[in-house]
Amino acid sequence: MRTELPASSAEAIEVLKDYGAVEEGHFILASGNHSNYYVKKGKLVQHPWELQRMIEQRVEALNGLGGIDVVLSPAMGGVPVGQQVGLAIHARTIYAERNAETNKMELKRGFEIKPGERVLLVEDVITTGGTFLELTDFVTGQGGEIAGVFVIVNRSGKDTIGGFPLVACMEIVLPIYAPDQLPEWLEKIPAVRPGTKRVE
Repeated sequence: MRTELPASSAEAIEVLKDYGAVEEGHFILASGNHSNYYVKKGKLVQHPWELQRMIEQRVEALNGLGGIDVVLSPAMGGVPVGQQVGLAIHARTIYAERNAETNKMELKRGFEIKPGERVLLVEDVITTGGTFLELTDFVTGQGGEIAGVFVIVNRSGKDTIGGFPLVACMEIVLPIYAPDQLPEWLEKIPAVRPGTKRVE
């Protein structure tokens, strides 16, 4: 499987297709927006050796963010990526879990963020950045500092999230539609909502 990082959106899509990590249909994303493409990140993280080679090619960019004490990922999709990033940059690695009753992220299992610690937020795929923005508030509320954000696949079209620098292994541009702006052809396809985050 290919491990060199793609140089363009078109090339990134081809890499994801090679991994079987792009699905076509009608999807309701965690943001509530719709798309005819869904990145099946699990298809990537089931190849840890290849994924580690990709992450290692971005270590220099991560080091450029300054000192990183803690890697924090949202469960569950971000956890395997967070573990591999923590391994690559030699940082303590923890994850936040979503409370099923409150739909809020929280730390369990004895995990903590100490005041003044610099935290790298890590996820597999980012589209709107809603989960990351939720985590930034969470980290600062614990007294931590955000060093930056890392993802394998950046669908956001941005190089910062919430004002924090974003480092990615690959950038892709796929169409996203607001619920009240669906094209007629997409409305005809039954919608499914992948993922576990509850859409408000």
